[in-house]
Amino acid sequence: MEISLRGIGVSPGIAIGPVLPFGLTGLEVPKYQVEDKEAELRRFHDAMECVRVDLQRLHQKTAQDLGPKHAEIFEAHLMVLDDVTFHDEIEKRLRTEGWNVEQLVEEFIGRYSQMLDSVDDAKFRERTKDVVDVLRRIQGRLLKAEMESLEHLEHPCVIVAHDLSPSDTAKMDLENTLGVVTDLSGPTSHTAILARAFEIPAVVALGTVGTQALAGDTVIVDGGHGDVILRPTETTLGRYVAEKKRLEEERQALLMAEKDIRSVTLDGFEIPTMANIELPVEISHSKTTKAQGIGLYRTEYLFMNRASLPSEQEQFDAYATVAEAMNPASVTLRTLDLGGDKFVSHLQLADEINPQLGWRAIRFCLERPDIFKAQLRAMFRASVHGNVRIMFPLVSGLDEFRRVKNMVQEVRADLERRGVPFDPNVQIGTMIEVPSAVVIADLLAAESDFFSIGTNDLIQYGLAVDRANEKIAHMYEPAHPAVLRLIRQVVRAARAARIPCGLCGEMAGDPVFTEILVGLGIDSLSMSAVAIPVVRVEVANIRMRVARRFARRVLKMGSESAIKKLLYKRYKSRHTLSRVLGRQNNDE
Repeated sequence: MEISLRGIGVSPGIAIGPVLPFGLTGLEVPKYQVEDKEAELRRFHDAMECVRVDLQRLHQKTAQDLGPKHAEIFEAHLMVLDDVTFHDEIEKRLRTEGWNVEQLVEEFIGRYSQMLDSVDDAKFRERTKDVVDVLRRIQGRLLKAEMESLEHLEHPCVIVAHDLSPSDTAKMDLENTLGVVTDLSGPTSHTAILARAFEIPAVVALGTVGTQALAGDTVIVDGGHGDVILRPTETTLGRYVAEKKRLEEERQALLMAEKDIRSVTLDGFEIPTMANIELPVEISHSKTTKAQGIGLYRTEYLFMNRASLPSEQEQFDAYATVAEAMNPASVTLRTLDLGGDKFVSHLQLADEINPQLGWRAIRFCLERPDIFKAQLRAMFRASVHGNVRIMFPLVSGLDEFRRVKNMVQEVRADLERRGVPFDPNVQIGTMIEVPSAVVIADLLAAESDFFSIGTNDLIQYGLAVDRANEKIAHMYEPAHPAVLRLIRQVVRAARAARIPCGLCGEMAGDPVFTEILVGLGIDSLSMSAVAIPVVRVEVANIRMRVARRFARRVLKMGSESAIKKLLYKRYKSRHTLSRVLGRQNNDE
């Protein structure tokens, strides 16, 4: 019987194939007293060193395959091996109680896992699961157990698991992995991140798929919509086979055609398609996809997964590299957005009941002027190497923004006093991602050089939906009429103040939303580099006057489901037309 399940689509595309159930083989842990405690301790240290070698190999492989950003996962794993608390507890209990180290590690895992289950913060649980992954690897080495691996699969299949660790995902046999489906995880999990990087269709947070899927069952994975269908009927299977073929044909046609397409509407309005990046190494991919600038450089990733703060010079080198590589196109540097779901261990940020509403982003920076000013100095110094813009995240009020601008002026004055060159015309912008900023957008626009709408947080805050919470993630809906009206209000404020208004959230990279965003008046779209060719083609097949008329129609609708249905209908119609006729035949 066909079973349809709905989860969170975290990596788009359609996969069809047989189920491969996957999970750590259950390990029976012996319990006994040891006579030679020093020898037992050496055995523990040997196991840890073996795991260290394994993780270093994974780090190197991931860095080669995907780049340094994704390899940072295993830098964090390696840090677990140096955790003094874990090491000291095992050694202390071994010497005082005399139990074998497998048993002591198992008890530590049990207590840690119980602690995880009691934490309400989904993002925190996601991060701390990595610790359990490392501990299980140590346990496997101690027991000399054969652990399941996805490294060498016998045939193409869809991996179905309760959950996948980062090390499991990094070792996947890419040639034979058609798709990934898990009961747990969320859109910000390592499974999701790596699946997107490998371009493998994936759906997570399904809850019970692990107990319902049997080895060899045919399964359909729709990573774009979050649908998983077990044991589909011939009718369902035929429909998805046809859809998968259509998507593959469109992708190939796009790759052949888009190289000559500009991000300009049919009636001559240019809508620059720009890239979001986290590290300088991503510049090459951005240029390959013909990004017209960097609309969002997430600078906080320079600060993460390291033992100390990056120096001002190190920051300058990173920013200058990107500015020079993209020149004369603009590079928008976002100041630190730490806190929330992004932690830096050595800064010792306090645990908060609700970190998304807590001490993060610009709030943190204003209270740590030593860190903030060093970053601003590096940014201004980098401005002589290209077209640099600076924007500030999570601005919630005018007084807050004025404090930021005062600090900017102090940094500029300091650089001038010391004779350090910088571009005096660097634009200062506000990132609009808090509902209060939308309400006073007219006031902020009067003191900003540009706006950039961060829809990821704006949707989350505007709809009161934690997008990482699998229980309510389905309510995180960009097509909600309130979201579209928030965007319209920001654009109107920007227009009145005659400043540009871009958009850099996930909505920007979804071609289904391209027409409505253009119609609402968004001036530029910034997204993951991989999405740029698709969105550029969408822009090239839109007529501005039609998009504006469509936006006015949508804004009168009150149902997000009806809006979403209409957006998909328009997209499919337009996309099919552009594929058949081509850009050149639509220039009427």
